Amino acid sequence: MFPEDSSNYAQMILDNSTDAIVLMGLDYSVLAFNQNLKDTILAYSGKTINIGDDYREFVTAGDKDVFFELFQKALMGQSIIIERIASINSISIWFEYKMNPTYDKEKKLMGICLRGKNIDARKKMEIALSESEQKFRNLIESAPNAILIVDREGKISHCNLETENTFGFPREELVNQPVELLVPMHHRKGHDRLLEGYFQAPRPMRIGKNQVTSAVKKDGTEIQVEVSLNSFVVNQTNYVSAIIVDITEKVLADNKIQKQIFELKEIARIQSHEIRSPLANILGLINLLDSETTPETTNEIYSYLKKSAKELDHLVNDIVKRTANSLLEESEKR
Repeated sequence: MFPEDSSNYAQMILDNSTDAIVLMGLDYSVLAFNQNLKDTILAYSGKTINIGDDYREFVTAGDKDVFFELFQKALMGQSIIIERIASINSISIWFEYKMNPTYDKEKKLMGICLRGKNIDARKKMEIALSESEQKFRNLIESAPNAILIVDREGKISHCNLETENTFGFPREELVNQPVELLVPMHHRKGHDRLLEGYFQAPRPMRIGKNQVTSAVKKDGTEIQVEVSLNSFVVNQTNYVSAIIVDITEKVLADNKIQKQIFELKEIARIQSHEIRSPLANILGLINLLDSETTPETTNEIYSYLKKSAKELDHLVNDIVKRTANSLLEESEKR
């Protein structure tokens, strides 16, 4: 059953609000307030508020300048919302304050309504999230490799300084752009389907470890890269992190080493074949010496041995010279 007095009904609505509410006249006098406001003021200041009091008496010294500024703006018809931190019993609590002009039935300004709301849990969560995000950004910025954060649409939502150094794009030219911007034209076909497939079945993945993967810089230069992918969720939104390492110089160095190994093997193969001929002659002549021969034959055998030994020495020196020249040429190229 509704109360007969509409003012009592309005007071019941105010008292059931979780906000602290006070209605002030144009001269700061208290026209109405709810139980939440009364309890809050009592807890903070030990004072009891009554109708007709000057509300300025309940404003803390640290809030007076802000209160007067907002009050004047509200008198000019503005609605203002601010967040402030207050201390009670050495505990800091965040509040949201709303100040609005209040009008009577004739649309005449009758006063200012102030609503205070405890937003401590929400605000501290926002601060914690902000600090976590800042730590995350600092971690990315300090990384020695290029890092991209890509959303489900395939757009770059964040990248670090090393990404600029690796690809030559200023950060503002990469953020909100499709990640295909860094993929060579001949690899772009189907890249969006690969990305969508990864989002559907995300898992840690390393691309380029056992195969060559390329990326493209701003000037069109293709580089060889190794990419590590991982997924994470923020505010129910899926993202992919891509750590990109430029391995172009490593690939070139590996190719040079493989080429050198091949050339050395080829030298060894050819020279070993050439060495076998004089070596076979020497072994054969030694076998002849082990048998009974005339002095004339022995002298002839020694003559052939000397000739074969010189040929072998010449071949060995030639191998050493060619190998040294090959290594010197590679050193000069570097």
